[in-house]
Amino acid sequence: MKRQIKVAAVQFSPQSYAVEANLEHAMNLARKALASGAKIVLLPELFDSGYCTEDRDKEFGIDLSDPTQPTIAGLKALAGEYKAYLIAGSIEQKQGALFNSVYIVGERGVVGTYQKVYLWGDEKQRFSRGQGYPVFELPLEGLTLKVGLQICYEVGFSEGSRFLALQGAELLCFCAAFSKIRSYAWDLGGQARALENGLFVLAANRCGSEISKLTHKELTFCGHSKIVNPKGEIVEQLDDQEGVLVGVLDLDAIKAQRQNIPYLRDLDLELNQKTLKNIQCVNLS
Repeated sequence: MKRQIKVAAVQFSPQSYAVEANLEHAMNLARKALASGAKIVLLPELFDSGYCTEDRDKEFGIDLSDPTQPTIAGLKALAGEYKAYLIAGSIEQKQGALFNSVYIVGERGVVGTYQKVYLWGDEKQRFSRGQGYPVFELPLEGLTLKVGLQICYEVGFSEGSRFLALQGAELLCFCAAFSKIRSYAWDLGGQARALENGLFVLAANRCGSEISKLTHKELTFCGHSKIVNPKGEIVEQLDDQEGVLVGVLDLDAIKAQRQNIPYLRDLDLELNQKTLKNIQCVNLS
């Protein structure tokens, strides 16, 4: 019996502060994917608050453990209706700190959370840094899928994806607000992470634009949400406009590709650990 699962990425343009409108729009788009049979639907980074809320981040931080919180309650209801999972990015408020987080919502509520480790630019002043790379096991239609989560800028940090792959991840989900001016990094990074780890990448990037509350400059986002197979090939991709991308993952392709090019099998972890202890880093600033 083939191990297959239908997944989807939602691409739209969240607006600053407009939580209610952003949530409603995202859920309407997600519903289209769920109605087509998708069992995992990925939303962009900070999809509910918008990306540029620098002056009001604390106001929009949410407690992911609170099932009555509107974003969580809305996603939970939708997940329950379709017996599926939604993966979304929001500002997380936890123990007095704010994190740029992505989380998995099923019919029982939040079942997994990842906090962004590599913060981009001014995010270092906005958010605390995550401290780990958990892998989550999702039961789906007679199979269990191992999922790793990453956020935006982290598509360029191969180490995070490799840590997740070494823990058994079969699908890496990248939720992002990746800029148009650096779209080349987004486009190449997703393919590289899939190829070098022999797994699927599902990437949901936002589109449209927002005004930075710090620099007062317009930020334009590139879209290009995509599904990449274990060979590093883009099998589905959107342009820079709003849309919903749906595709079927043939999970048997993971084992086949890892046998064809055995990067993970031949990785010398012992040598890497020794090198990290002894390496003399130059000034890279």
